[in-house]
Parts: sequence; structure tokens; C-alpha cells
Amino acid sequence: MHAPDTPHNETQRLAALHTLQVLDTPQDTAFERLTQLARDLFDVPIALVSLVDKERQWFKSHLGLDVCETNRAFSFCAHAIAHDAPLVIEDTHKDERFADNPLVIDSPHIRFYAGYPLRPLDDMAIGTLCIIDQQPRQFSERDLKLLGSLAGQAEELLRQHKLQLELAHTAQRMHKEQKLLKVLHQGITDYQALMSGKRLWIFLMEALRELTDSDYALIGEVLPTNTTNALKIHAITDLSWSEESRHLMERLRSGDMTITNPHSLVGRVFAFGEVIMTDDVYNHAQRGGFPPGHPPLHNYLGVPIFSGERLLGMYAIANSKQPLNQALLDWLQPFTDTCSLLINLYSQMAEREQVMGDLAAARDQAETASRAKSEFLSSMSHELRTPLNAIIGFAQILANSRREPLGDKQHRQVSQIERSGQHLLSLINEVLDLAKIEAGHMTLSIEPIILANVFNDACSTLEASAEAAGIRFRYTSPNDQWQVNADYTRTKQILLNLLANAIKYNSANGSVDITVAHLVDHVRISVTDTGPGIAPERQHELFEPFNRLDAEGGSIEGSGIGLAITRELVERMNGEMGVDSQPGHGASFWFTLPTANADATADETPPPHWAHTQPSNAFMLLYIEDNPANQRLMEDIIEEIGDIKLQIAPSAEIGLEIMRHCSPALVLMDIHLPGMNGYQALEAMHRDPKLQTLPVVALSANAMPGDIKRGLEAGFNAYLTKPLELDKLKATIAQFIQTASGKEP
Repeated sequence: MHAPDTPHNETQRLAALHTLQVLDTPQDTAFERLTQLARDLFDVPIALVSLVDKERQWFKSHLGLDVCETNRAFSFCAHAIAHDAPLVIEDTHKDERFADNPLVIDSPHIRFYAGYPLRPLDDMAIGTLCIIDQQPRQFSERDLKLLGSLAGQAEELLRQHKLQLELAHTAQRMHKEQKLLKVLHQGITDYQALMSGKRLWIFLMEALRELTDSDYALIGEVLPTNTTNALKIHAITDLSWSEESRHLMERLRSGDMTITNPHSLVGRVFAFGEVIMTDDVYNHAQRGGFPPGHPPLHNYLGVPIFSGERLLGMYAIANSKQPLNQALLDWLQPFTDTCSLLINLYSQMAEREQVMGDLAAARDQAETASRAKSEFLSSMSHELRTPLNAIIGFAQILANSRREPLGDKQHRQVSQIERSGQHLLSLINEVLDLAKIEAGHMTLSIEPIILANVFNDACSTLEASAEAAGIRFRYTSPNDQWQVNADYTRTKQILLNLLANAIKYNSANGSVDITVAHLVDHVRISVTDTGPGIAPERQHELFEPFNRLDAEGGSIEGSGIGLAITRELVERMNGEMGVDSQPGHGASFWFTLPTANADATADETPPPHWAHTQPSNAFMLLYIEDNPANQRLMEDIIEEIGDIKLQIAPSAEIGLEIMRHCSPALVLMDIHLPGMNGYQALEAMHRDPKLQTLPVVALSANAMPGDIKRGLEAGFNAYLTKPLELDKLKATIAQFIQTASGKEP
């Protein structure tokens, strides 16, 4: 018997298999139906969905076979995985690799085998869909193609299984965050009612138990003494097991008794302010003695509560069903901070006004702590933009003043201030974008996208800029249905950057050629200009942040970050990027992206064109939205309405540029956008005389009454919420169509 070879990419292959989280999962009806279909279609007794693990092959479905796994060493499927190709054995007795295989000699007595590799993730073969017969048989090319189609269905089922797990995990994290926020909100807003009697402490203790899925919890206040700290317990879970222990619990709850021993699991926390965490209570160096009958403790976490450097109190949990680790401790930090302020409030009621200020700060801190760390970049964006908004705004006021018009020289100076401010704003945006990528905060929505659609979108966006510079766009592709696995918005951002550079650094009345070529499992996109070109010895500097190849003193503005961001985005989407150029012969910037399907690359069809299909007199609607799914939804909605020209921008910055070049009749704007958000974009429109009269409708998932009120007060003409109410959306659009056409609504 020949054992199967180990694939060259075994580590990555196993990682892809384990990412699916499907091994050793229960029976699944969808997989059972698929294997039953395979049995019926090929008239075989056995059909399997086999997943090849490190030492075994495990069957997600095994109709006709009693066992759910076998040893990998004599696995037929492992051979298919090793060669990363379909494996067909029409008669095992005539194949020396398998003639003496235990699965041939003994049950299930395999005489015929056909297996098709499954590649649900990252094109890694993690298993097969296979059929087995106990009689030799022939297997045609048509049969193999049918088996491949069924294998594609199995791949989709595996991907759906992973997606369902991710959705369930996301829902569970959101539920935990909601519970934490609810506790913090109630503790802060209902503190007056909770302060009566022991309600505050019981509330915090029970909230702690619920948040950590723990059997036992306590919370107490630290009392300084002449020797060491003592702990006054305000609330503790009843773990009494005898009359004597019940009496002890009552004394602890009433405050008659304090704990003073510093050398215990509890004492190290209240005496020294240490965090004590253990999954082995009985072997911990600081454990105390447990009397007979004491309930078993499987784990323990004790957390000190500080106010600045002053130790105020502590809380502890035991027998938590969650893992005790630093992540749990960090997640509980808002709860700990809230406990700190509530203990201060409880013990310092005389300083009510000061405490109320601290309480408000605690509420803000708790809400801020519940947000993702990636919001830091958005906050920095706002802080950096604020002074620039004033600089640019006042420059525009000076330049457009009617009462005190500027002289020619002053006008040039103010214009330079505004241009420099805009350039600095663009630089800030790109720096923050690059920081997001490098910090791993930029999320990508990888899915099959048609390249021609992205080209259409990008070229339409820059059409006015190209015409103003006298530059022609030319496109060459043998197939307008080629698809790649990529993020639509980021792919468009890559093209916009390369096309914008090709326009800026081109020769007068030059051209920009966009070409597409298929390279086995990737598609290569090239953007070629007719500019001055770049010396080979300096081409590597192009992708260094802030390096403009000595163009800093020229007339063309730029930050030198765009190509660095572009390459990072390409590599994040499993592609490569480079440049080919010679001085005096232009430059060709190219990048590759993984193909989404092999079939689409085989057909030869005419190249797409960039002509607009909407009538020239159509009502123009600009939709600013970064989510590709929401973009497609709006396209379908507008297609049903008809006679509306829809333009989509993935960010507020791009949307503002579109508005300046071709004024739309209505702007639909999402609030949460990458970079500049909806409110900041609205402010920028109000400062721009060309844009301040455009009607803008907010479209946001923030649907609380306060959110809607804030949006209308900010100046949005209307505020629509997600999920979309289509009738309300259509009525709103119809209202602005009537207004734009001079009719009464």
C-alpha cells in the first residue's frame, strides 16, 4: 500500500480546514441531502463529504458507510488532496497504490472511487466529495464534471456553515456589550434609587455575576486601618453550607464583620491592590483553608477598585463559565470604573456636586470604553480637521467678501492659503487611511466583483478632471465579465488613485490606457500614461510614504502617500503591485487581483464602453455610501423608479468632488463613512458657495429620536433610517424631483 504524500502547503491547508470549525460537528441535513443526491445520480452505495485532518479523515456526511472517520494513512481522499486534483480509480484491484489498502481488502471493500477536491477557503483543498462502489465501473468526463458541480455545492455549504458561526459569534459579542452597557447605564442613571439601603451593592453584585456567568460574587469597600487595610463586604452570594456558615454570611452582609487577613486570595486584593486570577484555587499559594462542606471553587478572580491611586474597594467572582484572562479583565474595566465612582458617591454624599460631575464623566467614559478601539482614528481625524476647517473657511470668506473685496495680490495669497489648507487636509486623510491599514483597522468586504463595473465607476468619477486636462481614457480587455475576488470600494479607490496620478503626471493632450490580462489564477490591471516616465533606479521610491521623487517643489500637489496606500490595499486583497517605466516613454502602474471564477475568463466578449445609458435630462441622484451591499440595493431601487441618473460615491471626500464637477439634484448621504463622516461632509457643503444650496437627505442606521433631531438640526433636508422603508424613500425622492422640476409636491 502506498501512503498518500503530504501536500507542500499542508500548514496553510490545515489552517483553512480548522478555520471552518466543522470537524466533529453534528449531522447536517443539507450535507445529507447532497450526498443522497450523489448516490442517486451515480447509482452508488456510498457517498461522502470527507475532510482530511492531520492524522485522520473525518466525514461530515457518510451515507452508506457506518464509520464517521478513518486513518489518513490509508485514505483515498488524502491522495486527491496530495495531488490537489480529482482522483478516479475505476478498479482498485488493478491499481498497485490501492490493491492492498485495508479499505479494499476489508470493509467497505472499495473497488471504485471518484473524489473531487473541496476548496471552500483560500483555494485550499481541505477534503473531497467522493463516491464509492463495491464493483469496478467506468467514469466519463461528463461524470467527472457532474461530480465537480456537486463538489461546488459542498463548498458553498461549508462556507455557509462558517458564515453562520461568525454571525452567531457576532451576535453573542453584541449581546454581551448590550448587557454591559445596560448595567453601566442603569447604575449611573438610577443611582439615587439604588443608594437606598443595600440595593446598590446587590445590584452591582448580581450584575457582575450575570456579566461573567459566575456562581459566586462579592463586592466590598476598603477601610484603611493603622496596620493594614480591611474589607467591609456590602454584598456577597450566599454559599453557606451549615448553620454556622449561614450565621457568618449574615454578619458579613450586615457589615458587622470585616475581613483583615491580607494573606489570602481576597486579602491580596484589598490589602495590596493586586489582581488575583487563578484556574487552580486549591493549589494557589495564597489560598486559605476551606472548612468541610465548603462548595467547590474551580476558578477565582479578584479585582481592586481604585480612584486614582487610592484603593476604594474590590470585587471578586468564582466559578465563572467564561475564561479568566486579561481580555475579560479589560472588558470589565468600564464596570470597574463605574464601581469606583459609585463607591465614591456612596461614601461622600456630602460632596454631592463634585460627585455628580464625576458621575457624568464616568458615564461618558463607560460609553466610550464600549466602542471599538478603531474609533481612535476617527477621533483623531476630527481633532486634526477642526483647525483646518477654520483656516479653509475663513480663507473662503475672505476670498468671496463683497463688502471688502481683496486686491489681486491679496486674492492670490488667500487662494494659496486655501489650496495649502486643502492639501494639508488631503494629507491628513491619507495618513489616517495608511494608519488604519497598518494597524489592521481597515475592514475589507471580499466578494466576486466584475472589473468592468469598477472601471465604469472610476472613470465616470474622474471624467470631468480628464476632460479638463485634455486626457483621453482608453480601455482594452478581451472580456467584460471577468470577475475578481476583492473589495469593490477599495478596488475603486486603487483605480481612482492610479487614474488620478496618470492625469496629473501626463503630458499635454495625452492619454491613459487601461488594459486587463488574465494570468492563470489572477487578473492583471495596468494603467499606462504618456507622461515623462520614471528612471528605473528610482522606481522603488514610489511606494515609500511621503516620497514624491523630488516633485515637492513643482506645481503639482500631492502627499506622496497615495501609492503606499494603494500597494497596501492591493496586498491586503492577495494581489501584487508594480511599475514599468523608462524616462520619456510614460509609466505603466499595474496590480493583480485573484480571479473569482475560471469560467468567466474563458469567454471572449467585446470590451465595455464608458457611455452613460441614462437620458441626459434625467434627475441626477448622488448616493454617498461605502457599503457595497447598500450600494447595490440603491441601484436596484433607482432602477425600479426609472428616469433617475444614479451616481455612487464610496466616501464623502469623493462625493464632494463629484458635486463640484457635476451638480446633482439630490444627495443621499450615509452618516458613518470612512474618513469624513456625514455631518462633516454637510458642514463642508455649507461652507462651499457652490454646494450650500444642494438638498441633502441623511440615510443612517442611527434611528433614535435624538439622532433624527440632531440630523435635522444640523441642516439635513430630511432624515431616513435603515432598514429602508422603500415607500418613504420613494416619496422623499419624488418630492425633490417635483421641487427640481418646478412643480408643487
